[in-house]
Amino acid sequence: MRTKILITGGSGMIGQALSVALSEKGHQISHLSRNPSENANYPSYKWDIANQYIDLNALKVDLIIHLSGEGIANKRWTKKQKQKLVMSRVDAAKLLYDKVTKLKKRPSKIISASAIGYYGSDTKQEECFENTPSGGDFIGQFVFKWEQQISQFEKLGMQVSILRIGIVLSKAGGALPKLSLPISWGIGAPIGSGRQSISWIHLDDLVKMFVFVVERRVKGIYNAVTHSTTNTLLTEAIAQKLKKPLFLPNVPGFILKIIFGEMSKIILGGNRVSGIKIIEQGFKPDYPTLEVALSDIFRKENT
Repeated sequence: MRTKILITGGSGMIGQALSVALSEKGHQISHLSRNPSENANYPSYKWDIANQYIDLNALKVDLIIHLSGEGIANKRWTKKQKQKLVMSRVDAAKLLYDKVTKLKKRPSKIISASAIGYYGSDTKQEECFENTPSGGDFIGQFVFKWEQQISQFEKLGMQVSILRIGIVLSKAGGALPKLSLPISWGIGAPIGSGRQSISWIHLDDLVKMFVFVVERRVKGIYNAVTHSTTNTLLTEAIAQKLKKPLFLPNVPGFILKIIFGEMSKIILGGNRVSGIKIIEQGFKPDYPTLEVALSDIFRKENT
């Protein structure tokens, strides 16, 4: 069934890949953009979060996919950066809600990205499920408020789905290029204790999951992760794919605390998150193991 879909954050790594996948499925895609262009690959409409503006023509769709937001690990969490994170995610969701409220004909559904940071920056060895309480630190409460704002759409009679996204493995962006670069230079090493959990998903599987939620009308909250590993095991697996040795000692945690400040908590901490709930709905990842996922990613890089 052809669906009119509006994507916020359509120019990002996930948004670009998802736009292509949904278009190939026959859906009609448009984007919300801070700087819309007539030459864009998809029709784009202007929005301005700070000035509370959205071109209402953008909202004449069946479904909204909300991906936009400042990268959580992009910069040190200064007071200004924390405000930027909240504005780009919580305030953006509130702006969408306020504008959709005024429509006579509303979209039937919203699917929003979220983050496994919901559970806090470090849950040790506890396995987190969708009903695990939110963390009490900045990242946990920030994501909690973000999801709370998205959940408001249920009041408008819209179906709400939220995907709590883990570490996305791709050469196009995210954590993998940052982890791979020092290893490729021969100076890679695990970080901190190396035992911190990393719950990950291949970019292609994340896109496939969004498409699954769109087409199966799946509602509720789901962890968008395939599996969990540790920082050491991921570092070793990348080194193996790059055919590079690892001989340096672990990067001390105190150095990361000096460089990144409070944000170092999400680097030195971790979350062991279960993705079983979406599997039980019928979703099947194409890259179920780290070996398979990394083999595909580095094979594509070398072809």
